[in-house]
Amino acid sequence: MTIDEIREKEKEYCRGHVDYFIETYGHYEDKDAPELIQPFRLWDGQRKALQGIVDNRLNIILKARQLGITWLVVNYVAWLLTMFNGRTVIGMSRTEDEAKELVRRLDMVLSKMPEFLTFGKATKGRVTYEKFSLDLVVHYPGEPDSVFKCFPSSPGATRSFTADLLIFDEWAYQEAADEIWASAFPVINRPTGGKVIGLSTNKRGSLFEKIYTGDNKFNKIFLPWYTDPRRTKEWYEDTKREIPDTVFQEYPETPEQAMLVPGGAFFPEVDDDIFTEEPLKGPVVTYFVMDYGLDMLAAYWIQVDSEKNAQIIYEFCRPNMTISQAAEEIISITNRMVDMYGKSYRPEYYLAPPDLWNRSQESGKSRAILFGECGLPLTKSNNSLKDGCAAVKEYLRKNKGPHLTILNRCAPSLYNSLRKIQKDKKRPEIYANDPHDLTHYPDALRYFCIYWTVGAEKSKSEKKRKWHPSQWEDYYNASPTDQAKLIEMWGEPDV
Repeated sequence: MTIDEIREKEKEYCRGHVDYFIETYGHYEDKDAPELIQPFRLWDGQRKALQGIVDNRLNIILKARQLGITWLVVNYVAWLLTMFNGRTVIGMSRTEDEAKELVRRLDMVLSKMPEFLTFGKATKGRVTYEKFSLDLVVHYPGEPDSVFKCFPSSPGATRSFTADLLIFDEWAYQEAADEIWASAFPVINRPTGGKVIGLSTNKRGSLFEKIYTGDNKFNKIFLPWYTDPRRTKEWYEDTKREIPDTVFQEYPETPEQAMLVPGGAFFPEVDDDIFTEEPLKGPVVTYFVMDYGLDMLAAYWIQVDSEKNAQIIYEFCRPNMTISQAAEEIISITNRMVDMYGKSYRPEYYLAPPDLWNRSQESGKSRAILFGECGLPLTKSNNSLKDGCAAVKEYLRKNKGPHLTILNRCAPSLYNSLRKIQKDKKRPEIYANDPHDLTHYPDALRYFCIYWTVGAEKSKSEKKRKWHPSQWEDYYNASPTDQAKLIEMWGEPDV
């Protein structure tokens, strides 16, 4: 066999075995190795991720830092461009410098493949390539070129192209990601072809997070911190001590950890223990509370028992509702609950934030007045963010005092938000307002927790209790004022 025949046979095998191609001809840069440029040897996690990319059109990769996944994708691009002519790959990066870096990496990988192509202008019978600042072109003699084009994140950058592969590097951190995705997806959206690879660490509220956690067609790949077999448990513990607030973002062990808040969750008290299948026992009083805006109505029906335990029994969240629509839906839900469970389910108060009492310049009426005209009389709650946050955290504490539960997992939006929302960077005593989509639900809960002071009236059997002798001793030795406080704490004694 001639050299060209051997080369062609090798290419034929590589076309069907991308893992073989990368481990035989691929390279990456290792800053800690004696030689910077190293042959690519796939770790088990990288191999599984690569197979997922091969098998699926839409791929999203949630990863820990420094796992060589960008290098893996670059080597996959090298395989696509050198094994097949007429291919177009588009890379989207956060900045122009990062887009140039992707091209530089591909150039390095291709420069180590003299078996298949050479650098420079087209040579008779040989595949060659040319590198530019944001482009790299592979020339096939007598055949269409294969092209790698990189762009800084911009909504209109890809609109005029048709591509075989679309890459989003550090996708969670690209600005205008929603608009870019809407513009870029048609570039590869063909019934029989086109592939997407989006890779990133996580960022709260990003399009990347919505896609990874959403119900969609994406193949979801997760690579934990220990994908690199050189990382030991001791290394991880040392890392946690160095960056305790961001370790779950940068070096997650599970997808759930990656979804936690970088910088520290504001409500670390919240976990699955907040859910219960047991309704409150004894008499209850029902409150309604809402955070209202056209972007989102977040509404909750909350019951309080005689011990001041609170339980969320219903959640209603919907955007783009006018005042009349919102009032009609709230009244309808309330009436259904009363019909099914009794009059104790009719709220004593309909709580809302003070800003609903601001009068409109156009009508001279506040939104609170408009709600009242629609049959929903509102009661003004307190809007102190600091005090409200403290009140919510107090009710989320796992202690022997009053606490908050969610009945039958009926408040998923609130639960997800409480789990995700982060501390404000400048004021750690309040939660952050960004991303704003997360704030509607805890805002509504905050208006409840900071307002209510009265629980259900105790039944006669609850009002009088058997006191222990030591309680009587404390009572007789107390002042009249302290005696009243003891009765409030312990209940009326059964004498």
